Parts: sequence; structure tokens; C-alpha cells
Amino acid sequence: MRQSMLSAISAGAIAVAAWAGAAAAQSLPSVKIASVGNPVTFATHAELERYGFSWGPSDGQFGAIPTGDGRYRFYGAAGSKSACAGTPNANNSAFSFTGTLDRVTGRNGCRRLFGPGDGPAGWVFDKDYAGGGQVVRFALDGKRGWLMSFHAEVWWQNPASPDRKCDVGGGTGSKVPCFYSSLGLAVSTDDAMTFKIAGQMLQPSQPMSIFTGSGKIMPVAYGSLIVADANGKHLHNPPADPSIAYFYLFYTDLLPGSPGACDRFACPGVARARYADVIMAALSGDPHKIATVFHKYDGASPDPWTQPATSNTPDQSETAGRYAPLWTDEPGGSVDVIYDASFDVYLAVYQTLAGLKLRASSDLLHWTPPIGPPIQEPGRTLYYPTLIGETGDPTIGGPAPRVYFTSFPTGLFPDWKTSVFESVQLTLSRSDTSP
Repeated sequence: MRQSMLSAISAGAIAVAAWAGAAAAQSLPSVKIASVGNPVTFATHAELERYGFSWGPSDGQFGAIPTGDGRYRFYGAAGSKSACAGTPNANNSAFSFTGTLDRVTGRNGCRRLFGPGDGPAGWVFDKDYAGGGQVVRFALDGKRGWLMSFHAEVWWQNPASPDRKCDVGGGTGSKVPCFYSSLGLAVSTDDAMTFKIAGQMLQPSQPMSIFTGSGKIMPVAYGSLIVADANGKHLHNPPADPSIAYFYLFYTDLLPGSPGACDRFACPGVARARYADVIMAALSGDPHKIATVFHKYDGASPDPWTQPATSNTPDQSETAGRYAPLWTDEPGGSVDVIYDASFDVYLAVYQTLAGLKLRASSDLLHWTPPIGPPIQEPGRTLYYPTLIGETGDPTIGGPAPRVYFTSFPTGLFPDWKTSVFESVQLTLSRSDTSP
């Protein structure tokens, strides 16, 4: 087992070295952040408490659907209080809330969409946490609905720590329940009013057994779904020709032996599956179809999309396929990706110790260095960045997309009573190297 793992790590390093050479020759987009607006309060913790939430939303990236007149229904992970009218005292679950792009204005009934243990019978990946999540529409052969990627966790107690929790790392001193996370897929066929967990769609490259019972955590972010063709070119959703369309899934992973910063820290990766296959799997009622539909990008062969995205084992006892980091010069947590129509580029926002950063890509595989300085707030640390487009379609950006995030006083994460849900507006422009 150990020798096979070492062989896989070595193969992964070779694959990423080959990818790096290809990236050097790849034409990267010429776009930059011309300016970043001042942080604007989207919601305070006190406001969210009045709506019935004990923490969040959102503990992680969140999604949005326009409902008309400039209003949106948002989706995110949260916990509820006894005062929550819909589902009181529900923790680590997915909820919806309402508002505009400027401000949260309501709780949308404070009803839990799904939560821990709501996955398929016998599967443990969502045992202790199941919180979404970005939403994307789908349409195929008369079937229509919404898909939600979500973050799922299994917890344990750290025997080496008096409080039995795990350090989140980065020198912050912050602690959380020890967890091994993966990505699940939920589906709605009633205009995104309710969602049902279809199954687990992505698992880290290392098996759960490496982490369980230790003082280490395994984060994979919340999942970000993009519709594009086989070459990473943007397609409208629903696509005019579903046969050429794919869902690309962005996440973070950690595989020792990866190059650069990704040897010791989580970095972004990508998996993909055919558009029609994802929809048919989501509607099939068979979790094994969800578990086998995506494949990770590893960059090692003429067909680099061969690594299985999960181990397809309900108890997570086996090993999923390895991944190739999309960049290796720095770690990148909580990655979120959208398409920007004004510049015909993809934008990725991610969390670093220096603040929130953005990169750009033309094909979803090759990414620029950061396209502007980190987004920071003095005395505070920013978590869970989400990109929302200002075009009327939250999944499509224009010249001034917004980055949403949760801000904590430095060192006080995850004390939600000190948190503020905020946004900043970006102004994009062509960089000086543009022809």
C-alpha cells in the first residue's frame, strides 16, 4: 500500500512537471484588477441571528438565483436557532435566504434544505456536515432543474489536543472540529425550492484513514461548477448542443509529493464530466453513478481526465484518483470560479494568508499569476470568497463583478458573533500587455 502510494505521488509530480511546460507555452489572458472598492456590509451577525440563524450564512461559498426586480434567493451553509420558524436547531446544514446583491433582507422561511446524514443510505461522507453551495441550472431532453455542489464532512476527536479540536493551520491559532471533507451533489426539480442529495461526486486524493483520529484536517472547499466544451471554452447554460458540453468542477486537494507549495498545503484542482452524464446520474437515484461520473485532471497522459473523482466506496475506505494542482507557486483555499463575459475569461478567487486573490484563465487549466494585489481588511481575516456576477446572471461576470466573503477579527475565527458578511466590487481592465 505504501509503495503504491509513493508510486502514485511520483507519477503525480512527473505529470505536474509536464503540465508546467505546457503552461509556459500557453497564451494566458491579459486582464487585471484596475481597482477594488471598499468593503460593504452584506449582513451583520446580529441581523442573521434575527432571521433565525445561529451562525452563517454562509460558512463557505454560496449561490444565488435571481427572482426578479433585482432580488435574489441565496443558498449557503448555516446553523439555525430555536427561533428559526422553518427548521429550528438544525446545524451544519444548507439553507436559503433572500436579498439583493447589496444586502440580505430575509430568511426565506428559515427552512433547512438538507443536512448531515441526508445522503444516500449507507454512505458516510456527509455524516457530520452537509452545507451548500453554488447552484447551476440544467436542461436536457425536457428535464429541467438545478444542481448544487456542497461541502460534506466526517468528524473525529483529536487525541493530542485538550479540546479535541484541530488547528486550521497558517499560524492563526484557530481551531475547528477535526474533519475529512468531500464534495456532494444535490438536485432540485421544483425551481430550487427544495433539494435532495444525489451522492458524493468528489473525494480527496488521500483516503480518509490517513486523517481519521489525527490532528490533521482535509479541506476540499465547497465546489464550483462551470459549463464549457472539451477545450475549456465557455458555453451558455443550458448549452445549445449538450453533446459537446461538460461540467468542470473546481475544488482544493492536498497530496504530499506535489510540486512547490502544494507539497504541504491544499491547492486548487479540477475534475470534469459530460454535461448529459451528470444530469442523468443526478436524476438516476443511484449514488454509484454520481460517484463515478467525474474524473480529475492529472495532466499525465494524452487523455489527462482519467483519474476517478471518488473511490466509489460508501465508507470512504478506498483511495480516489490523484489530482494535479492548477498552480503551484502558492496555496489556494476556498477556490470559486465564474466566467466573465466582458473579457471572455474565467476568474478564480481564492483564500491565502495574505488575503483574497484572483487569477484568470482562457481554458480552465492554465491560470495567470494573481491579477491584482490581495483583497485585505486591516485587523481582520477574510474567509470563503465567492464571485457573483453583476449581469443579472450570478454565474456570469461583467466589467465589475463582486467578491463576497466573511470577515473575522484576526485570530477569532470561527467566533461567528464577531463576523461580518461583506462584499467588494472589482473593476477589471485589460492589462498593459494586451495587444
